[in-house]
Amino acid sequence: MRIVIRLALILAALGIATVALGNLAERWMIYPLDPTRVTPADKGLASVTEVTFENDGEILVAWAAKPAAGKPVILYFHGNAGNLAVRTERFRRLLKRGYGLFAPAYRGSSGSSGTPSETALLWDAETAYHAMFTQFPDLPPDKVVLYGESIGTAVSLGLLNTPATNPDKGFGPPAAVILEAPFTAIADLSEHHYPGTRALAERLDNQWPSLSRSRALTMPLLVLHGTADDLIPIEMGRQIYAAAPSGEKVFVAVKGAGHTDLWRSETLPRLWRFIDQFALR
Repeated sequence: MRIVIRLALILAALGIATVALGNLAERWMIYPLDPTRVTPADKGLASVTEVTFENDGEILVAWAAKPAAGKPVILYFHGNAGNLAVRTERFRRLLKRGYGLFAPAYRGSSGSSGTPSETALLWDAETAYHAMFTQFPDLPPDKVVLYGESIGTAVSLGLLNTPATNPDKGFGPPAAVILEAPFTAIADLSEHHYPGTRALAERLDNQWPSLSRSRALTMPLLVLHGTADDLIPIEMGRQIYAAAPSGEKVFVAVKGAGHTDLWRSETLPRLWRFIDQFALR
């Protein structure tokens, strides 16, 4: 997630520009998404289907694959760099283990229409949760593992605070949650990389207050974070982990890893073990 690369520019723009220009620059900074539509077949994923669902007049794309018998579905919220196709090898690894997949693309990414914002993406995430159960009508929520990557961690935490994951109002919570390189809030990132900019960052429409939303992490939790992540410091991942009330949680500090290279030979066995432990019991 390349939030901080653009952060200084957006904060400067907010200081001198009109509100309209600020909003445009804000979206450019937080959501550098690739709109290119690539089908799963184009990437050699024969068992994956591109599906679409509608929300608020927008047509949203998702990649979906049915799980093998008894296996869970991974609800995957991607980071804001690239598109779904960039995650092809990750998806291939998940499918090889028999896991199902439901990976929605954000507005403005991978062929999805619309313009991204925090409000829109949270609404879309809730709609995607419904769409997943429509796609897999026999899927119980205790066979779903929620996976958030980078900004996808913020989307995941937002989803857990909606009625869709409430057992009394929606489908109920997933079996477990995996957060890869989570951050606490946009303003915290701003202050970390550019001290003195918090006040300007707090004027953004998109705040993504993940730390406060972590109270919803009551289910089993795995946090992956690289010790050498220069975009989102590992301390933020530790704060999310500490704030989670889950009684079954694991923090994996991936030694020497940066922001995008966490799926390593020493990491994947722990990832698979976590998924199988909580989604197959």
